[in-house]
Amino acid sequence: MFEVESCDKIVDISQRRDYKKLNLSVNQKIQINGLMQQMPTLAVTNTMSNAYILHFPEGISGSLMHYKNGGYGVAVQGTDGKIVAHASLEKMQTQAAIMQGFNVMAIASGQYFLSEINHELKELSKTIDKILEFLYSDKKAELIAEVSFTKYAYENYHSIMSFDEQKMATIGSLQSARKVAMKDIEFYMSDLNDTTTDTSDLPTSVEKAFRIKSCLELSMQLHVMSSLLEIYYSQNFDKNYTEWIENNVVEYLAKCENRMLSCFSKLSASIHDYKNSPLKKINKEELAEKVNKVIDFLGTGKESDMRKQFRSTLYSMDREMKYYIDQDANVYLKTS
Repeated sequence: MFEVESCDKIVDISQRRDYKKLNLSVNQKIQINGLMQQMPTLAVTNTMSNAYILHFPEGISGSLMHYKNGGYGVAVQGTDGKIVAHASLEKMQTQAAIMQGFNVMAIASGQYFLSEINHELKELSKTIDKILEFLYSDKKAELIAEVSFTKYAYENYHSIMSFDEQKMATIGSLQSARKVAMKDIEFYMSDLNDTTTDTSDLPTSVEKAFRIKSCLELSMQLHVMSSLLEIYYSQNFDKNYTEWIENNVVEYLAKCENRMLSCFSKLSASIHDYKNSPLKKINKEELAEKVNKVIDFLGTGKESDMRKQFRSTLYSMDREMKYYIDQDANVYLKTS
């Protein structure tokens, strides 16, 4: 259900912090223009974009033919059950234009909400070259391929959403990316545990632990983004489904963070217990400071920013939204 209201022009809306201008393609702006042209004629707002007006032939009385498998045909049956005429369907072009316009705003809003969490996913937001600098092992090619695809799906969201066949293919690939992310999380988590257990070469162990941490965070962020993109592409905001996704992802992230905390705490203990010798000295204070920053970050007992932002983005499209459309067909989303 939607409502359309006339309002006074908002002066300097681009400077307002409570409104966010949505990024629209040329084609999407054309569709918004089509919506604006229909504004004066809006009378019924709950008509679907594929609705039709039914015209009965003049002078014919009867009812539409009811099919056994459900639905109705346009054949008109007389009281004796025989077909006496055929009705005609006229597509409701006005309603189609209206719904196309609102669909454009929904897609553009989705792009905006996804950009909010993408900004928080620091590792995933890096360029491919920067990501390649810290990736290693036989998982490198697999993970970079899924990261590249997920970035592509995010950056082209508003375009792909307009083409059903491409959208369906993208959803399948995002489901695959989520599975790869979980496999890689478990691989790197096991590697981190091994690295922080065997600390015979302490400086090397610390260096490797931080490299694994970056790989882990990238895999966790890939898991988050692919899960969200699948929901936004499918537009499946069924309450039971989104609650399941929320519980599954948030609980898994919490377990990963706790496991990382345990590993770095073990590494901190090894640094504390390390005895320098005349032949081999290390800067224990420097290593301890670096490791303890991670422990302090993970050990606050509070929900991480990644989990909070995931929840926020997950339910953003399910809340009431207000838009302002100016005379140039620019669309602004009220964000607060």
